[in-house]
Amino acid sequence: MNREAAISVSHLTKRFGDFTAVDRITFDVGKGEIFGFLGANGAGKTTAMRMLCGLSLPTSGRAQVAGFDLYKESEKIKKNIGYMSQKFSLYEDLTIRENNRFYGGIYGLTNQQIKEKTQFMLEHLRLEGKADTLVRATGLEAKAFLFCGDGPRSENCVFGRTDRRRGPRYAKGVLDDDLRGRP
Repeated sequence: MNREAAISVSHLTKRFGDFTAVDRITFDVGKGEIFGFLGANGAGKTTAMRMLCGLSLPTSGRAQVAGFDLYKESEKIKKNIGYMSQKFSLYEDLTIRENNRFYGGIYGLTNQQIKEKTQFMLEHLRLEGKADTLVRATGLEAKAFLFCGDGPRSENCVFGRTDRRRGPRYAKGVLDDDLRGRP
């Protein structure tokens, strides 16, 4: 296993009874790299993602995410990655500021950290003056969710299933442009 990699996986397997959902996958993802799973429905992509996010333990194999062991430190993995799911989890009936307060509270951020993160997000998304606008009215739900949903200060962003609007180019643009210098 590569201890310097952002993600290092060796023979990771997940079985549900007699069914093997993920079968001995092995790979490394370097820091700063963009990596994705491709495959048909039922190929195990979501199951692999759930394991790598610390939400489901593998049946066998080894993995480290952000330097943390998948078996022994799954809670640390959850606290040190940002996950953007296929279905956004922002509350559309809350404002950007309210969503940031809500998610910041879940992640245990202080009021000052939430304020700094919200200000940074508003500046980088060019939404100054719209902090009290309902999220659905901004048209930027995906980017707003990335800021709200990525934990206290994650350098490890994990994107769930992508579509044409949120493919590798979108991920690279967010990582290169939107997150530079963020608190």
